[in-house]
Amino acid sequence: MIGSARSREARELPCVWSLAGVLEMRPCDRGYDCDSCELFHALSGHRCAVRNAAVRHPVVSERERAMEADVGRIVSRVMNGCRLDLDRWYGRDGLWVAGAEAETLDVGLVGCVWRVLEPVREIVPPRAGLSLDRGETCGWLVRSDRSIPLRLPLPGRILEVNDDLVARVRASGTVDGPEEWLFRLRSEQDPASDESLFRGEEALVWHLRKLRALKGAVREALESGVEAEVGPVLADGGVPVRHLEQVLGPERYRALLDHLF
Repeated sequence: MIGSARSREARELPCVWSLAGVLEMRPCDRGYDCDSCELFHALSGHRCAVRNAAVRHPVVSERERAMEADVGRIVSRVMNGCRLDLDRWYGRDGLWVAGAEAETLDVGLVGCVWRVLEPVREIVPPRAGLSLDRGETCGWLVRSDRSIPLRLPLPGRILEVNDDLVARVRASGTVDGPEEWLFRLRSEQDPASDESLFRGEEALVWHLRKLRALKGAVREALESGVEAEVGPVLADGGVPVRHLEQVLGPERYRALLDHLF
């Protein structure tokens, strides 16, 4: 029975195209090895190198299968509720940009990246009226031991801040509403002209690298002997996510943050 439960949990790992909203919920059975996935290449408009060959999965032990199930379970819960929208641009620093109207852009937090920072002790949003160049620090997400800068993805002037979202993050300690805008920016630069921003397939590839880094860190932690259990079962049958730092340990967690940010 334990093996069956873990097999079901392994199937919870969502396909990157499901995260992007292109497909309905579809599990990933390759551990985000998209290079060998015909569906990924078909949706990307590419030919898959293994199209005419049988895809051979490595022979793994029962222990390895169980560990991969635990890895998938933890990663899936960290990403729970997050999505990747292909109608917006994504920056390397974990902010997305979407066009609201002419020269006015919505800017928000990429939930699947910022979720690893929870619990957040404080969010310091940019100040309305402030004009900054691209890459300048306009705000902060603060943990108990680390502050992560919010760097402006495009040059411009801050028009307004989503005070309701800021209040919810401060109250809950979570990066609440990752699909919601954090602030609005007036910029004369077209996001499509900035090579540091990703959209569409490039955003998927960028996002996949982040997911692989997260998955690798979780696997390393479990291989080192960290318990996979993430908390007691709730009344509704769900299992709460233990904060990622508790799963990875302080040193491995700091290394993951250095990689992501």
